[in-house]
Amino acid sequence: MRQRAISREGIVSAEREDTFIRRFKRILHIPAMKTTLRTLFRVPQVNLYHPIREHSQYPYIAARYRGLLALSKEACTGCKKCERICPNKVIIMRDIEIEGDTYRFPAYFAGRCMKCGLCEEVCDRQYAIRHTDQWEDAGYIREQLYYSPERMWDMWDKHIQPRIDAKIAHVAVPDKKKIKGDKDTQKAKEKEVMEFRKQQDAAEPTFW
Repeated sequence: MRQRAISREGIVSAEREDTFIRRFKRILHIPAMKTTLRTLFRVPQVNLYHPIREHSQYPYIAARYRGLLALSKEACTGCKKCERICPNKVIIMRDIEIEGDTYRFPAYFAGRCMKCGLCEEVCDRQYAIRHTDQWEDAGYIREQLYYSPERMWDMWDKHIQPRIDAKIAHVAVPDKKKIKGDKDTQKAKEKEVMEFRKQQDAAEPTFW
C-alpha cells in the first residue's frame, strides 16, 4: 500500500514503492556510478588560463596567493632574518660556494610551511625571498618537500623573473658582495635597480 508524503510546495504526493530493483540499485550504487561515467570522459569547457596572465606558469589564481618560496641568488645577503622570524622554524641557513667564495642562503621544508609571508615581509633586500603562484606542492616522499637554495633559485627563474620582466613585480635590491667589478660598477648597478623600482612605483603602485 502506497504511503503519501508532503512535498516542499505543500502538495501531497505519493511515495514510490520500495521495490527489489530499487533496493538492488542502491546497494550497488548504480545511480551514483551513472553520474560518474557520464562525466568521466567529458572535456571541461572552462579555460583555466587567463589571457592577461601569460607570464604565469599556472592557472589563473589570485595575484597575492602565497605558494612555494623562491629566492633571488643576487639579492640575498644571508642575514638570517627570515630564519629568525619563521614561526614554524622551517627555514634553515645553508652555506653555498660560488666561484670560490662561500655565501649563506636559506633553505626550507615546505611540508611544515604555513605560508604566512613573514619571511617575505622582513627581508631587507626588498623581497629577496618571495612566495610564488605555484600551488602544486605535493610530494611522494618527505625529501621532495625540502627546497634547497638551488631549487629556490630555479623557482625564482621560473615564477618571479617572468613577472619582473612583465613589470608587475619589484626588482630585488642586489647584494653588493655578489656584484663583480669595482665599486663604481657596484654603485651603477644598484642605482640602475633603484631607478627602475621608482619607475615601477610611479607606474603601477597597486601591484605591491
